[in-house]
Amino acid sequence: MDHQSLEKTSSVSPMLPKEKDKTIILTQQNGPRILIREDTILANLPGCAGCGRAQFACGGMKKKWSALCWGKQSEKKYYCSLVVLSATFALSLLGTIFFCFTNVINDAILSSMVLKNNSLAFSMWRRPTVHPLMKVHLFNYTNWERVRDGLDTKFHVQDVGPYVYSQQLERVKIKFVKDLLTFQEHNNFKFLPEASAGAHFDKVSVPNLPLLGVTSKFENAEFFARMGVQAALNTFGNHKEAFLQLPVQRFLWGYDDNIITLAKPYLSFQGQLNFDNFGLLVTKNGTSSDVFTINTGEHDINRMNIIEEFNGHKALPYWGSPECNSIEASDGSIFPPTFLDRNQTLKVFFPNLCRSIPFNYVKDVEMGDGVNLLRYAMPRNVFDDPDHNPANQCYCQVDTGSCPPRGVIDVTQCAMGAPALASFPHFHLGDPALRERFVGLNPDSEQHQSYLDIHPTLGIALSGKSNLQLNIQVKKPESFGPVHYLPQGLILPIAWIEMSVEELPESLQSLVYHGTYSTAAAQLGLSAFCTISLTVSAICLFVMLVRRRRKPCAIVKIVSTDTELKTQFA
Repeated sequence: MDHQSLEKTSSVSPMLPKEKDKTIILTQQNGPRILIREDTILANLPGCAGCGRAQFACGGMKKKWSALCWGKQSEKKYYCSLVVLSATFALSLLGTIFFCFTNVINDAILSSMVLKNNSLAFSMWRRPTVHPLMKVHLFNYTNWERVRDGLDTKFHVQDVGPYVYSQQLERVKIKFVKDLLTFQEHNNFKFLPEASAGAHFDKVSVPNLPLLGVTSKFENAEFFARMGVQAALNTFGNHKEAFLQLPVQRFLWGYDDNIITLAKPYLSFQGQLNFDNFGLLVTKNGTSSDVFTINTGEHDINRMNIIEEFNGHKALPYWGSPECNSIEASDGSIFPPTFLDRNQTLKVFFPNLCRSIPFNYVKDVEMGDGVNLLRYAMPRNVFDDPDHNPANQCYCQVDTGSCPPRGVIDVTQCAMGAPALASFPHFHLGDPALRERFVGLNPDSEQHQSYLDIHPTLGIALSGKSNLQLNIQVKKPESFGPVHYLPQGLILPIAWIEMSVEELPESLQSLVYHGTYSTAAAQLGLSAFCTISLTVSAICLFVMLVRRRRKPCAIVKIVSTDTELKTQFA
């Protein structure tokens, strides 16, 4: 048959078939059954659209049952589907942007770490569950009497210890003012005999720190003033030698010394006296007199735990430049997230050193459960003289311009005016001249490094070690009796202290684990879900907009005999 001519023909009513074997039956979904010819062109069927030879020839003749005509989907169903898909697409797009291109989950966790009153983060900060260990190594001067008597020219020092203490820190006298938090620290150190290499009653020969502190005050005094001081020391002093022998416990945590008793009115007047008996670490136990003011991070999370004031001042008064007097630093426990850049230097404020100390990124390290941390360490030149580290020029004496030797820094201002200096243990990385008068120092040990291991997302210092040595410099009037045999300017090592975190409590380990893996898994899962949802909804929307779905409004069946035809209409 000529289909080309039939395409131009239209039929309002179906035509009867000419041949029995070419008979078909058309059944409308909402109407009666109609007998039509195979070559009939259907048109104007109620509810149908697009009826024609192409659909009839392709569908009706090749399959026993096939859709012949198609109608448009109902408007209500179409637009409901369109609204649902559009909403899904929009939400998926927003979710994909948030979870794939931002750290929204990490930011939410960091915001919960802001030090708000009565929050979980504040409770953990106020009384930390981490108990750092303080390991004290003392230098025992075994031959100081032979040096005094001229029998030896060098001091033989013996590194004894460590004497290990567990630290329990609590922040007290807390005050909130907007986004600032003022507090003091209360420490309780507990001796751990099972972890120590000696007992508290071990006796050591150590420098007489009160005596050396007093003699430094009269370095340039007139003759009669020097004689008066020496007479007073001979009369009232109970420790008259430059060295004394004491049990470890008393030397560290307090012993009676008449020099301190005589100096109490003067020190109290200057506001520097905050102890009854003198001891090397006596000011560390109990409530510290230092008052810190930090930023809580409530208004700016990038200022979280940054020191804003120290003892009521926004800068230190000790040094010769604003950079060296700056207290813009962390206390070393928490760092703002934006500071954790491998190319950026972190600063930690050390009140006992009268300054902030820089820490530079060294490498990535791994702790338990596969958690990666960023290791920051003190630079090797942090205590160098200005010739080797020009940035330290401002730590020289403002009035005289004199600088300490390479490897030590002056902390006199933080030691009640005593000529104290700090360094790495055993004068590690220091000028070799510092060790010329001593036998028994080992400056090349790798254990003398100081570092912090910081979680890259949470900003919490989870482990680390700080090694610092306390020294005292001999400053004396000429021919001052008790110290006459000590060379002027000699730096005597006293002790070195290692502060370390070796074990984390389970609660903090769980927090770190979930902060590392659970949040990452949640963000990855939500990113994948949003991406898949975005893709599927976009495809469905495209199909709906390009081609609206149709539904069949008529079905054809081929009938080849009269019997079948009669059966269909029976």
